[in-house]
Amino acid sequence: MTKVLVVEDEPLALERVVRFLKEGGYQSFETAQSVQEALQKLRSYKPDVLILDIKLPDGYGLQVAKEALLEEKPPAVIFTTAYQDYAVDAFKLNAVDYLLKPFTKEEFLSAMDKALSKREQNKQVVDNFLKKINYIIPVKMGTTVILLSPEDIYYIKAEAGEVEIRTKEGFYPLSKKLYELEEILKPYNFFKVHRSYLVNLNKVARLKSGEQSKYRIFFKDIEETIETSREGAKNLREFFDI
Repeated sequence: MTKVLVVEDEPLALERVVRFLKEGGYQSFETAQSVQEALQKLRSYKPDVLILDIKLPDGYGLQVAKEALLEEKPPAVIFTTAYQDYAVDAFKLNAVDYLLKPFTKEEFLSAMDKALSKREQNKQVVDNFLKKINYIIPVKMGTTVILLSPEDIYYIKAEAGEVEIRTKEGFYPLSKKLYELEEILKPYNFFKVHRSYLVNLNKVARLKSGEQSKYRIFFKDIEETIETSREGAKNLREFFDI
């Protein structure tokens, strides 16, 4: 059920918004009439949608919108006001809509639809991110399946059509292409330094310049090193701005 917090200090305007909510099928809502009350309910009620008047007795709705952005799951924000002057500031705070009073029920419910659509898009972004940060790579060793996290990996090597993952414990074969892993592991700071090597930059201790403008890569906790290609070294220099 969608939770709505309405922040409005004018009794008639508040009554009108509440009526529109009920007629639109929204039954779960709280109200506030000041900035301080709104901030308290923002933290305790944790609304999905925040409907804000601009001018309030103890400040501005913009203050509440700024605080809302800091919430773990920020609500979608709709401003309702008689003042046009604050529209730019409102949209800078990622407002879904800016309704000028008097607005119709249709305009209000349309803004609510946009707010819920944006909320769902944000949820999808978070869900996709969580899938990435929880990514597990299963590798099969005989009858055993070992589950590796990106932080376990130092580098990945492709050679003669075979792909191997290097961890602190050793090498593990994997039936994936290097280009597939490059795309999957990009959010984890993996970098293609050679057509045959994908390196976890979080595991790199230092880079040493070598012949033909290439780098020799030294890792934390393992002794072996690998050499970049010239193109890989160039890309690293651009990435680190060195």
